[in-house]
Amino acid sequence: MNDIQQLIYDISRILLWPVLIAAVICLVWVLIEFGVILYEMWLRFRYRDLDALEVRALRARKAFRDGKPRTAYRYLQENVYSLVVVRFLYDLIRNYQTERLAAKPLKLLQEYEFYTIKRLERTRILVRIGPMLGLMGTLIPLSPALVGLATGDTQALADNLVTAFSVTVIGLLIGGLAFVISIIRDRMYSQDISDMEYLLELIEGSDVRLRSGRRLSKTGVWDADAEIAYEVSDEDAERTVVAVLPDTPEEPLLPVAATVAAARPQAPGAQGAPAGGEPGAGLAFDDPSMDWTRYDDPFADLGPVDPEGTDDPTPRGKSGPVRRR
Repeated sequence: MNDIQQLIYDISRILLWPVLIAAVICLVWVLIEFGVILYEMWLRFRYRDLDALEVRALRARKAFRDGKPRTAYRYLQENVYSLVVVRFLYDLIRNYQTERLAAKPLKLLQEYEFYTIKRLERTRILVRIGPMLGLMGTLIPLSPALVGLATGDTQALADNLVTAFSVTVIGLLIGGLAFVISIIRDRMYSQDISDMEYLLELIEGSDVRLRSGRRLSKTGVWDADAEIAYEVSDEDAERTVVAVLPDTPEEPLLPVAATVAAARPQAPGAQGAPAGGEPGAGLAFDDPSMDWTRYDDPFADLGPVDPEGTDDPTPRGKSGPVRRR
């Protein structure tokens, strides 16, 4: 064996332990990811409901428009069927509380699309790395096994073959589990992105609804939209101030202002006129102070109205005589 062959042999022997350690780490990693995806599948099976998602989003939109943001946040936080959706809603609520940027929700949605791709890359890498580590862990021990066979060391031959075949099994297991996890997560995360898009459309989209499927009465009137009801959270209830209207004062239909009554000139022989603008003195319809003049009535110069189809002989557009009492 020349020097180059000896160098390559030594390098491969050195790589045996890093390969074995990497195979064990990848096995632990893929088992953790497998447990996480089982939990995610259970969350979807237990809590995911498209109708419930729609109702929560509509109630949150109604609460936002009624000035009750904490109530809206509470309804948004009830969507706990996906770890990705929970993280997205956390960042969305934080944007509503602090930055309040109109374009930020769409940007957050795009960021979480990249976030799901990043999570898929973990197991997609293991799909290729697992068999690669298994192959390396198989070929590296074969060299000392053949050396042991040539020298008659059957114990070294057996030990190296056991190591080679064991690493092969572990590498194939890593690749198989990672492939299954990647396929399932790809479908689940695509569904999460679709749900987040639908949720944003319900919260910040238009209120225009198609009338397909709605009933039309005999008079040609469509069924009205169902009213959206929600429960106000304690925080919004404490912040809400309800204006209390005072009781309706018992006043006459024609209230009297003392300054106005005192400023009007008194006609000679007037009956029932307030003396000296005393408060509380009522006005009667036969009171001369109730008689309007041309300067008091801003519409006096317009004349009578002549609508089309009437028999009023007064030409349109010209002022008629001003009627006075």
